[in-house]
Amino acid sequence: MTYMWGLLGPGSLPSERRSRTLGVAASVRLFNELAVPGLGGVWFGKQLLLATLGVKVAGLVSPSGGAPTSIETANAIEALACWLDLQSRGWQPDSRLRGVNKMKGQSDLAFRLVREPKFYVTQPMRMSTVEALPALGLVNAGGTRFNSFECSDAGDIFVDAACEDWRPHNRTVVDHLVRWASSSTHDSMTTSPLHMALSPTRALPPRARALLIERLVSGSGREPGDSRQRRRDALAWVDDVRTHGSVFPSWDERPAQITSLQHWADLRAGARFLAARDAALEVLDTLEASMATLGAGPRYSLRDPVPGAIAQRINALRIKARVFLTEAHRDREANVFCRECSHTDDVQVLHALVSRDARVLRLRGDEVVPGPAFQAHGTGPASADDDPGADAAPGSTRAVWPDGVSFRVRNLFLLNADLHGELDPWLAPASTQQATNETALVEAV
Repeated sequence: MTYMWGLLGPGSLPSERRSRTLGVAASVRLFNELAVPGLGGVWFGKQLLLATLGVKVAGLVSPSGGAPTSIETANAIEALACWLDLQSRGWQPDSRLRGVNKMKGQSDLAFRLVREPKFYVTQPMRMSTVEALPALGLVNAGGTRFNSFECSDAGDIFVDAACEDWRPHNRTVVDHLVRWASSSTHDSMTTSPLHMALSPTRALPPRARALLIERLVSGSGREPGDSRQRRRDALAWVDDVRTHGSVFPSWDERPAQITSLQHWADLRAGARFLAARDAALEVLDTLEASMATLGAGPRYSLRDPVPGAIAQRINALRIKARVFLTEAHRDREANVFCRECSHTDDVQVLHALVSRDARVLRLRGDEVVPGPAFQAHGTGPASADDDPGADAAPGSTRAVWPDGVSFRVRNLFLLNADLHGELDPWLAPASTQQATNETALVEAV
């Protein structure tokens, strides 16, 4: 079973989300942040443009008559961008586009409709930019919430650079979108210049790409120096892989671009922690599958001998948990979790895991019983519920990374490729399958 940090696994979703935090979501987010600070879930440049446009346009709409929020505006602009691209592609999926099923058949592009949550997906790409926009200095943040953002001078310059070549109906892209968000009409929202400016599958213009690279290097200036240095080093690493094909498939060899020993240790510890977390999910999935075969009233008594298949999974988990503990990492919750998982008694390990679950499986005294997300008729693996704002790039970048490396490293690799005008070759052939998987996830209601 393969999991990616912060990525919901492929499959169909029932009404009750089959996701598990196991109480370690904060640790997962910490390790991702230590790997590539300030990136969030961004993996291509247009994600940042569409979100920044949302903040800028919302700030320019007249407050009279109930101005839309930044979230509503950014969601609407992103939905419009994906609709225009999908319409031009004959509704063929792409990993950079969302809403292929939900928006197909929609034709009324009035802002009052497009801004509604029912028009577009429940997990827009905007969510993956909440951390990156202030970290890169594209917005001034009055808080951690997207609606508190205001477009910064750097954000204004970025938007201008990204949109200066396109003038829908002889207006700037920003002016055109402000008119759309301020009006009940939508007669001019399918023009080619607007489509080209917003298209998620079209690379940013060269000047905008150069500005984003500079933002990745320098950040907002309000970040700790160590965070900026880690992101610079990670950017240098992935750029070296892009240009020279250098790969470091082992944690035993630190790439020269990662200048900090602690940074490399955090990357390795994060990978080993996630390996233990994923092994814990496999134990719970195996137990659930075993219980599902019992039919009506499935339950498992912790007083019974542990079945062989589950015992094997527990032993694999125990080994991975102990490997993480050898890192002596400072994160308290990660250490508590792995100590529980490394217990010599299989029953104690099961008890701890089910106690942490309580969504798919839960405890009733000494018995494991179905939780609200239990699947009685054949199970698919429940996913890790790491971070609702995280996003992950398509399945493989064709580059070889150390085992279990944070998804942010892979995301940064593709973002860097995009900012050098080279994204498309790195997406094939994973793009179609990723888009298919994503459709089942982010469009499920």
